[in-house]
Amino acid sequence: MSFLFPLAWLWAWAVVAVVVLALLRRRERVHPVSALFLWERIPPDAVRKLQRLRAWWDPLLVVQSLAVGMMALALAQPVLWERKPTGSLALVVDASASMAAAGRVEEALARARSWLSRSTGPWTVIAWADPPKVLVGPTKDPEVVAAGLRKFAPTLGTRAPLGQALALLPGTWGRIVVLTDDPPDAPGVEVDLLPPLDNLALAAFSVRADPDGAGYSALVRVRNDTDRFQDAQVLVHTGVGTLVQSRLVEPLGEEVFVFRLGSVGTGLRAELLPRDAFGWDNVRYLTFERKEVRLRWWGGQDRYLLAALQAALPVEVAPDPPWDLTVAVRTNLPSVPGGPVLFVETSSPEAPLQEGVALQTLRGEPSALLKGVDLTLFRAESVRPAVLPPGAEVAAWADSWPAVAVWRTQSGPRVLVALELERSNLPLLPDFPILLRNLLVWLLPWQPSPWIAVGQAVELPEGAEVLSAEGSAGRIWIPDRPGFYEVRREGRTQLLAVNVPYEEVLRPTVAGAPVTPATEGGLAPRPLGVWAAILGLVVLVWEWMWAWRRGGG
Repeated sequence: MSFLFPLAWLWAWAVVAVVVLALLRRRERVHPVSALFLWERIPPDAVRKLQRLRAWWDPLLVVQSLAVGMMALALAQPVLWERKPTGSLALVVDASASMAAAGRVEEALARARSWLSRSTGPWTVIAWADPPKVLVGPTKDPEVVAAGLRKFAPTLGTRAPLGQALALLPGTWGRIVVLTDDPPDAPGVEVDLLPPLDNLALAAFSVRADPDGAGYSALVRVRNDTDRFQDAQVLVHTGVGTLVQSRLVEPLGEEVFVFRLGSVGTGLRAELLPRDAFGWDNVRYLTFERKEVRLRWWGGQDRYLLAALQAALPVEVAPDPPWDLTVAVRTNLPSVPGGPVLFVETSSPEAPLQEGVALQTLRGEPSALLKGVDLTLFRAESVRPAVLPPGAEVAAWADSWPAVAVWRTQSGPRVLVALELERSNLPLLPDFPILLRNLLVWLLPWQPSPWIAVGQAVELPEGAEVLSAEGSAGRIWIPDRPGFYEVRREGRTQLLAVNVPYEEVLRPTVAGAPVTPATEGGLAPRPLGVWAAILGLVVLVWEWMWAWRRGGG
């Protein structure tokens, strides 16, 4: 044992004052009495030397002196020197999304404190995220390290290459330990691997348009990283409804769920139940691109038709290429252009039209093209009979003639509306933009937008802003939470999907072998001053209670 402040032992001289005060309190005093003859007749007792000594020296004096000695010991800061297996230590703590699982942070911090307790220092702590950052700079103060560890919180993004985190270490270190649940392949460092957790995860979520144009198919892959069968329930929220499937997934296996979707909103969400310790890989988000459609307009002008197209999707008549869609209205085409084409009362070599004939009734076929459309509200006086190419699908009939039909060619998809709009109530009905939206989605199927990973920097276009609970963002936006985000630009809103990176899905790992102590070591002090102060305070309280009880008696 040694003392950090030996001069503090001068406080022990306070024992002299305690003894002097005790002797003054014990000196003989004169007490007046009514008569002395009563005392003279009483023979004096034979007082032994031990009794005289006990009368002068009170046991409380010993307790008070002990308390003074303990206070002097506490002020002298006694320390015990013990040998630690490690000298300088650099801790690299994984701060990626997988560390956000329930109990992971507490386990990592407990192991970090264990490593620090077995090291003499100095210490430094690095949070291994993307980008990595220094939590604790080189220091020999344990309080500074403890305060830095309390700031540790994993992100929901991925992690940078380990070399980037190690590049933040200044100088050389006797030992570098990486605390993680996913061991890196990095020679020269020691890995303290956290134990695996049972986990159910959405390993993939994608949506694609069906070849027949009837809708979309959603594919969801579920992974079971447990050692038992799991009853996985998958929900797909389409924005217009929810689809549910439930299936058993074998231990350490995968299962693919396929959903047939009709109409979909701009944002889809897949959800996996039951939730587990790492719920961030139980939800996935996906959005569709709704870019502005550039129209090439041929034939007669029809402001009602153009207004209905603009109500269905964001469209713009563009005089110059590139064009996404050709709209031909009340004309005769000698040849058909490439790409998607919408024929409205237009004759073409692919589907020649005749002169209009009167019609009596409209009826529809079971088709996704008529989803949300009530044909009983439609009133049309005439239709132009058409000769359709082989393989064409008729969605609506005007008597025995096709009123709405679709087909595909090597040059692109085609849609024909053979009703004479100027002699109908279609432009005045709210169902007409719905019909056109269904037709445009068949011609130009929505494509899933590339989703953004948490922590990924996104450069927004000029004048655009992201709307979130934290407020709007500027040109550079870095999302820190998964979900749907709205991007507003020039009065229009676009939906973005943000997800936890797939590489951060928890993986079934085996706990690493125990890390062997390094050969470097040293002596580290263990302070005892606090314990001495506590013991001195206990002695004082004991002395006060003893004196109070004896005085009361």
